[in-house]
Amino acid sequence: MTSTTPGEPTPADTAAVDSAATESAAAPGDAAQSEGLRERKKRERGQALRQDALDLALENGYTNVTVEDICERCGVSRRTFFNYFTSKEEALLGRSDTVFDVEDQPAIEAFEAGGPRGKLLTDLQHLLASVVRTRLNKREEMHQYHQLMKQDPSLMQAQMSRMGNNERLFREIIQRRLDQAAGTRTPAVDENATVEKNSAVDENRAFTSATDLPTASPDSGSCHGEDSMSVSARAEALAALAMMSIKATFMRLRKAEGDPAPVIAELFDELRDIFEEESA
Repeated sequence: MTSTTPGEPTPADTAAVDSAATESAAAPGDAAQSEGLRERKKRERGQALRQDALDLALENGYTNVTVEDICERCGVSRRTFFNYFTSKEEALLGRSDTVFDVEDQPAIEAFEAGGPRGKLLTDLQHLLASVVRTRLNKREEMHQYHQLMKQDPSLMQAQMSRMGNNERLFREIIQRRLDQAAGTRTPAVDENATVEKNSAVDENRAFTSATDLPTASPDSGSCHGEDSMSVSARAEALAALAMMSIKATFMRLRKAEGDPAPVIAELFDELRDIFEEESA
């Protein structure tokens, strides 16, 4: 493969620029279609970069792979690489500010807006099934990711720091749903206070392994990117339920593949029965 000088545009980069110029000259009515095409190409290149990074790390070991190696394998410049990732670690482990993939965003937005059916628990089930389904659609990438963790256990510490975002983001998503229903907005609170408050909880999340809810793809959205917000006890309880349901669903689907929605529905039904028995 032909190497390039760091920062020098490659033929692939030049073609991308020419393509973008052609699209920008399209008729106004084609703007939405062109934007969709650009976003798709961007997503595909980000996925290709991450796949090449995973392949190289599995072949040569994480510590022996450089950004230059990844660029050469994928045929892009360093400049292009850093348009997608801030570091080699991010290329392999995903962004540290979110655990959701871009494919999850429509379901998250629908849930926060009060949909798709207008019933909190039913809609939470739908959201969880969507998140799990996204992961199951990337089984091969997940398998490589887990192999890398086994190959280099030092990556687990970096991974665990990312996994601590899982329940926090679920709490915030659920709180926004509750605020939307009540017509209110939960104010942001001091981030350091939030971290201190939740540190004990985060330390006990032994189930947040790479198997349960992998980090997001490089092109994933960060939900809203707001500071940590104050959440209610209901949001905290539902977020804990969401995390336990995801773990249980993955464990069950390891034994028999299938759609996660019925598994999550069965878990929620069982919880309803338990609480009804306790209140009787």
